[in-house]
Amino acid sequence: MLQINLIRDRKIAKVAAPKGAAGGGFRIPIPSIPGLHLGLVFSSLAFLVAAVVVIVAFTTQRATIGQLRGKIDQYNAELAKLAGPKRLVDEFIQKQADLNTKLSEISSVDQGRYKLVRLMDGLSQSLVDNVWLTSFNEDGSTLKIDCLTFSNLIVADLMEKMKATGYFTSVELSQTEKTLVEGREVVKFSLTAGINPNPPDSLTTNQTAAAGRAQR
Repeated sequence: MLQINLIRDRKIAKVAAPKGAAGGGFRIPIPSIPGLHLGLVFSSLAFLVAAVVVIVAFTTQRATIGQLRGKIDQYNAELAKLAGPKRLVDEFIQKQADLNTKLSEISSVDQGRYKLVRLMDGLSQSLVDNVWLTSFNEDGSTLKIDCLTFSNLIVADLMEKMKATGYFTSVELSQTEKTLVEGREVVKFSLTAGINPNPPDSLTTNQTAAAGRAQR
């Protein structure tokens, strides 16, 4: 009779225990929960902690951004309130600048006009008898006049009086010659004088002082 053994012979090897396992030593027993993987649990806990940290950071930053936006809105509102007064101040400054420019132009025109008038006044008070002014030329710093008279002594007298007015820094005789006017011999001469940039306030005072010196 034929017999078949369907159960294979199994050799059971004994696994030696790790060194140090036997004997004393501190071991923390980890409970084993059927159907639960500890690695997956730890991964889930780490993810949960990271998520909580991200949420807290996001919430904090969002609150900070909200506060900053509130301050920005407040500053914008204050700037909007100040926009009106600032515009008025800017307009006032611009109008003041325009007014100062116009006043400066008017002052410059008046100064030039009064300067010429006072210069003519001083020259007219300097003219002596028997002197006729035929030409007048002023370029801002120099005065040149052409005159007619009968004698060189009169020319010298005119030059002294012009110096005494205080309107002229120097008076020089640039040309002199004898000529005939209506058949009568006269002296034709030219004077060049520097104009004083700071003339005296009163011509009468200077003329009186000059007259007093002449009498002495």
